[in-house]
Amino acid sequence: MATYLLDPDVCFLNHGSFGATPKELIDAQHAMRIQMEREPVDFLAREIESRWQDSIAEVARFLKSDPEGTVFVHNATSGVNAVIDSFPWQPGDEILTTNHRYDAVRNTLDHMAQKVGATVVEAVVPFPIETPEQIVDAIAKAITPQTRMLVIDQITSPTALHFPVHDIVRLAKKHGIATLIDGAHAPGQLDVDVTKLDPDFWVGNLHKWLCAPKGCAVLYVAKPWRKTIHPGTISHGYKKGLHAEFGWIGTADPTAWFCAPLAIELHQAQGGAAFRAAHHELVREGRSVIANALGVELPHPDRPDLYGSMATIPLPCPIEKGPELFDQLRHEDQIEVPIIPWQNRLWVRISGFAATNRPEQYQYLADCLAKRLIRG
Repeated sequence: MATYLLDPDVCFLNHGSFGATPKELIDAQHAMRIQMEREPVDFLAREIESRWQDSIAEVARFLKSDPEGTVFVHNATSGVNAVIDSFPWQPGDEILTTNHRYDAVRNTLDHMAQKVGATVVEAVVPFPIETPEQIVDAIAKAITPQTRMLVIDQITSPTALHFPVHDIVRLAKKHGIATLIDGAHAPGQLDVDVTKLDPDFWVGNLHKWLCAPKGCAVLYVAKPWRKTIHPGTISHGYKKGLHAEFGWIGTADPTAWFCAPLAIELHQAQGGAAFRAAHHELVREGRSVIANALGVELPHPDRPDLYGSMATIPLPCPIEKGPELFDQLRHEDQIEVPIIPWQNRLWVRISGFAATNRPEQYQYLADCLAKRLIRG
């Protein structure tokens, strides 16, 4: 089993922001780094391609993706930037996303739109919400003849919603629109099947719920686009194929990527699907405990197709209270949990990770929130 190094004095309920890498993976990466420094040219010039291919093969098997279209990037944002920067935009194009998108992704879209004369459109997905169909309906209503690409979360960052991405991709194909799925939270939280999903582009982090070393993420590019998409840093592999281009973007430490197969192995040894289900059960109980303590309504029904290893709960206080509340929870109560201002309301987003979290931690958070917000 894996050994995690989290501070036992901190109630860590924010695995969704940064996964905690277990000691076994840290040790493996350290040994790999020592090997790299003993003969840097061998490691970085002569052996890197075979190590890359071996690691990509294991990752592609886990994600059920075509290995020829699967490449490593340092994080999901880097993968999104590579796609958006390479895509053949035209003035007047519309890039459709939603109000649940990740802020860094919205910044990327805005930056490109300003460069090429495109427009970013946000479909307003309701929250609170009752059914996944409401998500698809909101996106469908926002499509216009100018919509060129859908940039959609698989699991949203501010609200922790699971979007019905299979239905959304089918909708996009019906309208001839390219799809970029931001699956930053998906690997290790969902059973990902990229081949079945069949998007044009998909990105996902392996350093969140799979707990790989920081800087380990994946970009998938469908076959028609593989000569179009380039990394943000152009180097010696330019126009020699996806693997050549993304495999060498200048001197960098590739050991996080090469630890991906071990991260997958550890995840499967912890139970795979059963491990992920245990995450959900922690969150399922935890969100109810917190909502009951605060006297608030949960924003969606208890449906596993709407949420998984994270959940977002509204807080009964003004949005301006956010920074103070976060500071009190972290520094006085020793709780690490995100307090999120979103859509003119304040929310708390909890994570559940069965290897490190316990039910009593959510009760503790509930008690601290009630003390701060209800009892004063």
